[in-house]
Amino acid sequence: MATKKAVLVCSNAGLDYLDYPKDITILRSVIHFGTDETFDDYVEMDAKTFYERIAKDPNDVPKTSYVSIGRMQEIFEDLENKGYEEALVITIAKPLSGLNDALVNQAKNQKMKITVVDSKTIAYAEAFQALEAYRLFQEGYSVEDVVKVVNQIANNNKWYFAVDTLKYLVKNGRLTKLQGTLGTLLKIKPLLSFDENGKVITLEKIKTTPKALRRVLDKYLEDTKDKNVLTYISHAHNDEAVEYFKSEIKKVYPEREIISSYLTPVVGAHTGPKAIGLGYINLDEIKYS
Repeated sequence: MATKKAVLVCSNAGLDYLDYPKDITILRSVIHFGTDETFDDYVEMDAKTFYERIAKDPNDVPKTSYVSIGRMQEIFEDLENKGYEEALVITIAKPLSGLNDALVNQAKNQKMKITVVDSKTIAYAEAFQALEAYRLFQEGYSVEDVVKVVNQIANNNKWYFAVDTLKYLVKNGRLTKLQGTLGTLLKIKPLLSFDENGKVITLEKIKTTPKALRRVLDKYLEDTKDKNVLTYISHAHNDEAVEYFKSEIKKVYPEREIISSYLTPVVGAHTGPKAIGLGYINLDEIKYS
């Protein structure tokens, strides 16, 4: 009889905004407004509600925290009670959160064999890793073979993004206060990306939002010229920019599949409203043994 294997992923992946198998377990981060308001990501506050709230009061900058240790233990014990013997947990990039380390430590205390993998990213690129892991388990792949595929996806995706304001990146520690102050004073709209480990990096400094969006698009088109890629757009309630990217990509690659989904609130707390990212997964580099 085959070993029963579970897939878990943190809510930073935004799986809730996609069509996904409901037996994938989502580890929900928490959104904090001030000292007395807390919401579990998506189930107590979804993206649309969240972005409308922070747009109305830009000075009410939320904080976030990952799922508590107690809740992790409850989730693992529940899976064990359901007969799962192994679990693969996919997390937000390590430079962005202490979640991966916390899960590795917690895994030592469980009966079930738990493997924790760093997605080296967030949003759709992380969600795709969880979806593929689930699909491959259904096909009978071992945890070891699935981890190899997940790591290939982690190492063969890239996305570029632009934010409408630097305030949230500064407040939540993703940019220094000096970088944020200078950027705001100069009305800079930086072109951002992730390095190979998942740390946010500034690639270019651009003066206006339209120019920043155009540069995001240009970088994507340069990278993906004549490649077999899965394209994704992750956004903080910015439908106008989503349509712009889709229409421009379709002019060049009319057959390309483009997946668009929200940045969930615990990610949006760092990017602020109107942020948008355009990325791709290089499918030719993913080898299924």
